Amino acid sequence: TQGGELVGLYEQSHALVIGVSDYTAGWPDLESVTKDVEEVSAALEGQGFNVVRVLNPTKQELADAFGDFIDEYGYDAENRLLFYYSGHGYTQELHGRQVGYLVPSDAPNPNEDQKGFFRRSLRMTQILSWSKQIQAKHALFLFDACFSGSLFALSRAVPENISYKTAKPVRQFITSGSADEQVPDTSIFRQQFVAALSGEGDTDGDRYITAIELGEFLQKTVVNYSRNAQHPQYGKIRNPNLDKGDFVFALPKIQE
Repeated sequence: TQGGELVGLYEQSHALVIGVSDYTAGWPDLESVTKDVEEVSAALEGQGFNVVRVLNPTKQELADAFGDFIDEYGYDAENRLLFYYSGHGYTQELHGRQVGYLVPSDAPNPNEDQKGFFRRSLRMTQILSWSKQIQAKHALFLFDACFSGSLFALSRAVPENISYKTAKPVRQFITSGSADEQVPDTSIFRQQFVAALSGEGDTDGDRYITAIELGEFLQKTVVNYSRNAQHPQYGKIRNPNLDKGDFVFALPKIQE
């Protein structure tokens, strides 16, 4: 079936995996991102996702990738959508608040050309706006980039029943580090995300991995393997209509 099926959970599963490794206007290249895109895509395809890959987008191509993907897959209520970005992130203090940006391939260094950077970067507020536009009940955004954790509320208390979690809408966000941290050359976040989907993230042994379990797993393992240099942030959008559910990955049932 198109996008794979999870009986009782979702009708279709679609993922947009974006990697920026080749920067042309002043940011350092990220050599390992191409491998990140390949490995994350393979792990998601193993979970039944239809994966759309985008490599080295400019600002316009990045915005088009989000818009086209949402237009194609985002308006069916029973779908689940996953967005994975690997590349540079940037956080700026603006009117007393921290604002996060994704850095496309053609964005200049803000220390050298601040106006050019703001013209050619993608603000996280735009991604929050897209997340509210989506009609699919569950959307999970993962950013292998470092941002301030103030983008979302950390809500931990949820019921344990999987069918309840999947019935309620949710928009969840996980980033690989907080604002003042550096992503290492070889992504620990990607390695641990792939490990989580292979089963290590199922911390309660029920053969399901929720996004909250995933966030807790990544927080623990990435902090550990980075020797306390990277602190993933995770949580749900601050919106009472979009914070009740939990994105769910199902593991294969153990054969007798």
